[in-house]
Amino acid sequence: MYILEITKKIFLILDEKQKKNLLIMLAFFLLSALIQIIGASSIAPFIAIISNPDAIVKNSAYFYLYKLMHCETNSQFIIYFGVLSMLLIFVSNFFSAITLWLLLKFSISIGRNIQYRLYQNFLTREYIYHKSNNYNSTISIITQDAPRFVYMVLQQFLILLSQLFIAGIIIVGLLFINPTIAILTGLLIGGSYLLTYAYLRRSLAKHGQQVSYQAQQTQAILSESFIGIKDIILNSLEKKYIGRFDNIVEKGASSSAFIALSSDIPKFIIETVSFSAILLLAILLLVKSGTTENVIPLLSIYAIAGYKLLPTMQQIYKSISSISAHGVTASTLLRELQYTQTTTTHLLDAPPMKAVSQIALNNINYRYPNKPELALDQVSVEFYLGSLNTIAGSSGSGKSTLADVVLGLLKPEAGTLQCNNQTLNDADVRSYQHSIGYVPQQIFILDDTVMANVAFGVAPEDIDKQKVLQALKSANAISFVEKMPNGIETQLGQDGKLLSGGQRQRIGIARALYRENKVLILDEPTSALDIESEYEFMSLLRLLKDQVLIVVISHRPAAIKLSDQIILVDDGKIIGKGSYEVLCNTNEAFREMMDKGSMDAA
Repeated sequence: MYILEITKKIFLILDEKQKKNLLIMLAFFLLSALIQIIGASSIAPFIAIISNPDAIVKNSAYFYLYKLMHCETNSQFIIYFGVLSMLLIFVSNFFSAITLWLLLKFSISIGRNIQYRLYQNFLTREYIYHKSNNYNSTISIITQDAPRFVYMVLQQFLILLSQLFIAGIIIVGLLFINPTIAILTGLLIGGSYLLTYAYLRRSLAKHGQQVSYQAQQTQAILSESFIGIKDIILNSLEKKYIGRFDNIVEKGASSSAFIALSSDIPKFIIETVSFSAILLLAILLLVKSGTTENVIPLLSIYAIAGYKLLPTMQQIYKSISSISAHGVTASTLLRELQYTQTTTTHLLDAPPMKAVSQIALNNINYRYPNKPELALDQVSVEFYLGSLNTIAGSSGSGKSTLADVVLGLLKPEAGTLQCNNQTLNDADVRSYQHSIGYVPQQIFILDDTVMANVAFGVAPEDIDKQKVLQALKSANAISFVEKMPNGIETQLGQDGKLLSGGQRQRIGIARALYRENKVLILDEPTSALDIESEYEFMSLLRLLKDQVLIVVISHRPAAIKLSDQIILVDDGKIIGKGSYEVLCNTNEAFREMMDKGSMDAA
């Protein structure tokens, strides 16, 4: 049964401590259900003694209480009993409120824990996972599916359990009074909801999947449209994107409306049938007995039972409907939380290396998952401090994959990565990575100050201002920073949109210098720069090459010409090594690449 499958997944998602707390919650639900039933049930005998005061003497239970309370008249007993009933109702409602508070607190604490575990799980996965998967789906799981699971599945599951206790106690109580009527009541109300659920179950699951799909698509189109806003404006695509967004939201809203409607509509039909049945029972009892003396007490019991049972059964049905509709989130979260890491290297916190003078790749083979061909084939190369090293090649040649292996992000299927003539094992990689400053083609800029961006990852109170200024000077960035309105305290805005390409690159280099990285790897750092800025930037790198080991990934002729060692990559293989002059004289493929690059630059 689908609900049982989801229940099993809920328990698999919870950790051991949460499961123990859930058992404690169940015990409290049972206690609360008993108190609620006692409170509601106290109304029926109160009505009975008001309608027939003689019952106080005739009924042994009433008479025992009469003596216990030291009452002198029936009126006095009725007043005392009314106060007692009010007190029981107050206590039962107080316990109902406490139950709801504990339920919400418990489920929300689990939700926070699940989001934490998901974020930790995703963030600590191998780099190849992030390289191969759409981050919009990952964000949607954390920000959309996790809250949906908490509010629409876990909370509803807890409410379901608490309401089942109440319904069970009421049915058992009615069985003692009149088994036939109790069974008919259970079949009438429970059967009606069961048939309704059986009819709607598949549709609820289908629309729940649509809500999940809509959440992912919404995340995707929002990211796509705001990241690509320049192209959207220039190509007048605003209406197209607005139309796509409206279509996605409309489908999700329709599915959400169906789920909500399916949960509430049966209530009106079943309440009408149930209360009609109570009225019919009253007429039958009255005709049979001919007097109201015995009818009113019995009828009041069934009326109060119906008053409590109907909303309880409605809530049970509503919870089951919600769990069925949104149960797909339990499958998604369980799949992601059970994701098995192939390595734990990324979890280690290791200090950076004290010095890096040499990096070497020896006979490296690398193959992307589910790809038959090698992305890197028997690659061997060395990089040295004091030399401006450049990995060159056309698009798709494998130079970025080679850089990722140098960064220690991709683990080769064959070959070794060395640093300072020592082969790096899994335990060494984290320390090695802490020694590297990586400057991507598109520098990640925080929506924060220049100082916070240079000291990226450092708590505000721990930032060394003088060290930031020195890093900016070494990166030739201090001149344009000083011209900013508030200097290093200037806010750079979301993704540093107001910075030029050259300024962004210098902030990236200053970031690496602040952290005193021993290696600096730059991915196409001059692709967004004009010729003059490119020359200035490469000249800066030449000044820094004796301080840090520098590796540049580039296909730009101007950047390549200023390099000391060039590694030419094509189809995952090294097809040339040497200085610019050596490769121009000995390597035809290199000459052709430079000629084409010169034409593109022109």
